[in-house]
Amino acid sequence: MKIAITWDYELFFGERSGSVEQCMLEPTDRLMTLAGKYKIPFTFFPDAGCLIKFEEQADCHQALEQIKHQIRSWDAKGHETGLHIHPHWEKSNWNGQQWEHDLSFYKLSDFSAEEASGIVERYASYMNSLLSRPMQSYRAGGWCAQPFAPVADAMKKAGIHLDSSVFKGGKNTTKPYHYDFTDTPDVSHWKFTEDPAVLHAAGDFTELPIASMNYSPLFFWKLFVLGRLNPGQHKPIGNGLPAKGGGSKKELLTHSHRLCVSVDGYFSTQLNSALRKAKQANEPFLVVIGHPKALTLYGLKTLESFIARHSSDHEFVTLSTVL
Repeated sequence: MKIAITWDYELFFGERSGSVEQCMLEPTDRLMTLAGKYKIPFTFFPDAGCLIKFEEQADCHQALEQIKHQIRSWDAKGHETGLHIHPHWEKSNWNGQQWEHDLSFYKLSDFSAEEASGIVERYASYMNSLLSRPMQSYRAGGWCAQPFAPVADAMKKAGIHLDSSVFKGGKNTTKPYHYDFTDTPDVSHWKFTEDPAVLHAAGDFTELPIASMNYSPLFFWKLFVLGRLNPGQHKPIGNGLPAKGGGSKKELLTHSHRLCVSVDGYFSTQLNSALRKAKQANEPFLVVIGHPKALTLYGLKTLESFIARHSSDHEFVTLSTVL
């Protein structure tokens, strides 16, 4: 089976964005060391709007140069880079100390079709200028890829033909999010045109869904308890705060949730289970999501154990080579 480990490379979007050093540079350096040790490739989705906003803000130029250096470094080593868009950066403001975000513009659908298409074209052009190989894949910020039709032409012009925003069974309509993947095709991957959750045999795009699974309340009890008992191992390296709207602590501790298979922190303990289920279902690939900002020391060890265990009997690949 082919395994694609993908990373959304970004700051936080809550009341505290966190630092570039701790949210992006340091954890990604650790990932690059791990990838080099086992000679496997990753796929990174840098938050393009963030980089463009940094270009406009002199206070951020030093951090931006470090980010560019890291992107060019992983590009030179054969890792893949995809287009990742959090369009609220269009409305973000630097107050002299940190970024202030207006999350009422969190999704491309919060802009007019013309504005959204312009964002796609500008962001793709900027990212491709940093890379030796043009981008082929896209992941919507916050999984908010619906509706896709208003930006389909812009995506085609940008050379994007793969999407990996969908995870089967996922749904969140709590602001600022809005996606519904509860009725996706019963296949491993599919063509689409206007909605990445709807199969269209003659579609111009291919959906490579992120793997998903049910997480019970017991899982989250363990997650929160371990975080309290051993924060040194379970506290994220990133030093920001997430945007609200992803589910309250009470909801997580009392109800099961359908979420992505992830390498973020304690979620990494489910990788072997997800792989086993994918094999039993005769799936041809497994796409996993992670965020350098959410990486923990515990999660990094668990990820390395997973890679070491399966690198000889499975193939770790970039997203564009999954098929």
